[in-house]
Amino acid sequence: MDAELKNAQELEAALSNVALITNIQVIIDTDKIINDYPKGGSTDSTKPTGIGHQYQYMVASNLTGSAGSGTADLVINAVSGDVVRFNAVSEYDNFNNAVIIYNIQKFGGTDVFGPFTSKVFTAAGVQPSAGASPLPIQQVNGMSYWFYQADVIKPGTENYNVSFALYTMDRASGNMKLFGYFVWDPTIIVK
Repeated sequence: MDAELKNAQELEAALSNVALITNIQVIIDTDKIINDYPKGGSTDSTKPTGIGHQYQYMVASNLTGSAGSGTADLVINAVSGDVVRFNAVSEYDNFNNAVIIYNIQKFGGTDVFGPFTSKVFTAAGVQPSAGASPLPIQQVNGMSYWFYQADVIKPGTENYNVSFALYTMDRASGNMKLFGYFVWDPTIIVK
């Protein structure tokens, strides 16, 4: 049996079970980036400005057997056929400063994930009421949810470059303006 057929059979077997979705929320300290890079980042999305691990941390769902939540590197527990969804947010909940992950690219290690794709889902949600209390909540139909996701294809350790765009509020126009493209290199271990 050739390796390609064996991999296809393993993937089909994994998909016949219920695939788990692991959500990885990336929180980016945009104020710190803006302070440390006052001239902004790269204006070329293919050549983002490299930054260290002190500007972001990741929090993962499905934490059984996982480690590193709250850091810039993660160990997640997943099997072939599971889905990993990345989503980024600024410390402002993308209100005054906003971030969008636009590329996750392997630069070393095992091929843990298949290709990443951008997904936007529309579903019902809730939002708080304005006033003295956020309760009662308001049901909202048609909220948009965004993820950058990939299938897990096998366990291992993969080194990535995660690129994101940082936008800041231009107070004069009231519109979001590109501050720059940035990249950092987390290690993600799937066991």
